[in-house]
Amino acid sequence: MKKLVFLLGIISIAALTLTGCSSSSTHGASAGGGYTYGTGPNKTRPYPQSAPVSLSGIGGAKPVYENQRTGGCNKDYHLLGKDYMIWNGTDSYIEEGTASWYGPGFNGKKTSNGEIYNQKGFTAAHKNLPLPSYLKVTNLRNGKSVIVRVNDRGPFVGTRIIDLSEGSARAIDMIGTGTSKVRIELIKVNRNGTYANAVGMPSGYNIAPSSNYAKATTPAVTKVNNSNASTIFRASHKGESYIQLVACNSDTLAMKVKNDASGKTQYPVIIAKDGYVNRVLVGPLSENVARSALNTLKNKGYTDCFVKRF
Repeated sequence: MKKLVFLLGIISIAALTLTGCSSSSTHGASAGGGYTYGTGPNKTRPYPQSAPVSLSGIGGAKPVYENQRTGGCNKDYHLLGKDYMIWNGTDSYIEEGTASWYGPGFNGKKTSNGEIYNQKGFTAAHKNLPLPSYLKVTNLRNGKSVIVRVNDRGPFVGTRIIDLSEGSARAIDMIGTGTSKVRIELIKVNRNGTYANAVGMPSGYNIAPSSNYAKATTPAVTKVNNSNASTIFRASHKGESYIQLVACNSDTLAMKVKNDASGKTQYPVIIAKDGYVNRVLVGPLSENVARSALNTLKNKGYTDCFVKRF
């Protein structure tokens, strides 16, 4: 009898251990119908929460109800050779994975939903959530948590699941490490201001709607580059070419692509402002060099890049 009780105890412990492992390995797991759980490209779905989100005393952004439009920044998109789905209508989501943060070089630039990025604020970038959304982010290395308002797209590096503003990263003590294993949990706010899937009172403050939004929508608020596209192209000598990596209306996204590409090519990478559109270009290059660089960049993940000649 004692042996039976002992064996049952071992089985119970093993079951709990497996349960704990499965809860942290949902990223990439099959969601049926050709879908996978977790943020990323292709056919993805948010993994549902199994318990209310505890917000008691958590600082950062204060979750409030905000309308989420279905077009613009909240429609499916194609970037750098990959398709991304927007999880419009999402009311439950939890995921564990690697977080990074971005700050210097992006501050003051336009985010994917047209607001001005404040690196000291409590915001974040996510590939699939509708904008804006609210998340509780917990640093699994130290247990510290912060609430963030998602208003940008990214990160597009490996399998990272979220890109935090400097202020958000500092709140959970991950500035020095650069990246950290985190748990992110969606906070769904009802129209009347109550929480649909969370309990407790957070200690943060209301940062939405952004007071900078109106400024961000005017034409020449923030130039990513000192020159615009027409000036650059007019200055090109006959026979010179550029390789276009991406065109987007988000300043921060253009900067992320530029920074990533700069580490993958020996040639200059610039951002040219073309009206509301940011064109990330490699060049100027001669025709022969452009052909060679194009193949190299395609092999490094920029499958949609192409040569523009002037």
